[in-house]
Amino acid sequence: MVVTELGRQPWIIYGVMRTREAVTPMPGLVVPFVIFTAVYFFLAIVVVFLLRRRFLETGNLVPAQPSGNSCLRSSSPFSF
Repeated sequence: MVVTELGRQPWIIYGVMRTREAVTPMPGLVVPFVIFTAVYFFLAIVVVFLLRRRFLETGNLVPAQPSGNSCLRSSSPFSF
């Protein structure tokens, strides 16, 4: 559709200027792209490392059984 494509490229005059003529060349664009990719990759590794460490630190998630001298009468947390 013409309306959709014109909305995506408002700086191009329909029928006068082509998209390739309107693109501003940007040499060296690969450098910031590689830097941002490396930073996000590093952050992803740090997050995985921290989550793994936290998971391993939690140990056994099964609650311990109450001892015989406990004042709890039932194993249900909502019993009175």
